[in-house]
Amino acid sequence: MKAVSGRHLCLLLIAAVVAACSCGRSPSTSALTAAGFSPDEVKVQVARVGFDDQTGSHYVLLLDETESRQLPIMIGENEAQAIMLALHGIKPERPFTHDLIRSIIGQTGNRVDRIVIADMRDEIYYATIYMDGGRYSIDSRPSDAIALAMVMNAPIYVNPKLFGSAPTLGLGAGGKIPDTARALGLTVEQLTPDLASAFGQPAGRGVLVSGVSSSAEKAGVARGDIVVKVGDREVAALDDFSRQAAQLKSGGAVMLTLKRGGSNRTVTLENRPAGYPPKP
Repeated sequence: MKAVSGRHLCLLLIAAVVAACSCGRSPSTSALTAAGFSPDEVKVQVARVGFDDQTGSHYVLLLDETESRQLPIMIGENEAQAIMLALHGIKPERPFTHDLIRSIIGQTGNRVDRIVIADMRDEIYYATIYMDGGRYSIDSRPSDAIALAMVMNAPIYVNPKLFGSAPTLGLGAGGKIPDTARALGLTVEQLTPDLASAFGQPAGRGVLVSGVSSSAEKAGVARGDIVVKVGDREVAALDDFSRQAAQLKSGGAVMLTLKRGGSNRTVTLENRPAGYPPKP
């Protein structure tokens, strides 16, 4: 199940994409049916990228929409970095192989419909990339397929039978994904060492914004920002953020200090109760 570093496999994937893009592009209903789309496939999202202490490998954690089923898949370090940056909306200084594939697909007028983690044999997962209304299907390592889906904003699906055979990795207490905190219209998560390194942030300082309400977005907060202060109090962990947000007066305003792109900025948010309409 452990991913093998394979730049040459990525290049083979590029070759397959180029070959597919060079053909005609008129998808049909029969082609979509032949592509093997199943109504039983479960749509998932990338919940996080982490490091498994038990195996010494990186993994990507897929979570269904009800957050009741999860599927961890071992991936290589390069794929982990690509998925992690895409998950948090960070554009790398130098493009990854998956960015190159995206450019090839986009420039040739093609599209990725979805990717499916379809099977596991001998503890190795297998994925398929579906393109152009099901006209093309390309075999792929799950790590490459997920990275491509992330950079192209394509949906990810899992064969439901795979959840039952999912391994237990070192995901923290009880094998659960780490807690998040929600307040001030934000969803934040702990800044792990991997994330801190990717964002160029000292470990143990700040929490990562992984979700933003419309009002918080309008105030200037973006997914991928790092909250380092609530008011004049520093934030080092989730507990700091939750405690400081809970102490704020409802209906009042609070200033957040955010780290973005290596520099600090401040925004002002209203501390409104959940579901309470914003001021006109």
